[in-house]
Amino acid sequence: MQDLKRDQRFKYISMFKNHGSGAAQEFEHPHSQLTATTFVPRRVLYELRAGRDYFATKERCVFCDILNQEIRQNQRIVEVRGDFVALCPYAPRVPYETWIIPRVHDAAFERAALARNAGLMDLAALLRRTLRRIRTITEQFHLVLHTAPNTLHSSGTLGYWKTLDDDYHWHVEILPVIKATAKSYTFKEVYFSPVSSETASQQLRDANTD
Repeated sequence: MQDLKRDQRFKYISMFKNHGSGAAQEFEHPHSQLTATTFVPRRVLYELRAGRDYFATKERCVFCDILNQEIRQNQRIVEVRGDFVALCPYAPRVPYETWIIPRVHDAAFERAALARNAGLMDLAALLRRTLRRIRTITEQFHLVLHTAPNTLHSSGTLGYWKTLDDDYHWHVEILPVIKATAKSYTFKEVYFSPVSSETASQQLRDANTD
């Protein structure tokens, strides 16, 4: 990711994993994928803009606020390991959607991963256990790393992401693919889930990960 960001053509580096035929897995063997694009993917762009707008109003990171509230309420937490928290978001796009968020604020995954005491063993263990929990529900899922866009090459005309290090927070999103799930409404970015986040997190907590 760091190497690709040295190329000023690339605006975003995506790291993701599609597991199962229903999730469009391309090869039979286990694998993850890394892509570099000349644009920021729409979903991440929504997050970046929303994070920037929230910071402009509150002067706080929206992801830090979400995480603090979830820890305080302790209703949708799946598991905590070291400085990483697995939780089911309040408004999921699909049943059993799960996020893994670091408690230590940082916008860029690769920068945090290379930092001293990054806790990657805790992250790896939590990711493994979370996927095992999800696979008691379904064998198919999308896993996507959400991280900061390429800011190594600043634009002289575009003033994007001036507060990025303060307003964005890298995290991992896991979207299980559930068969016969009720379809969403036709409006863009409006989702319906027949399983509440509280129920989903309880089922995942109770899942056998041995």
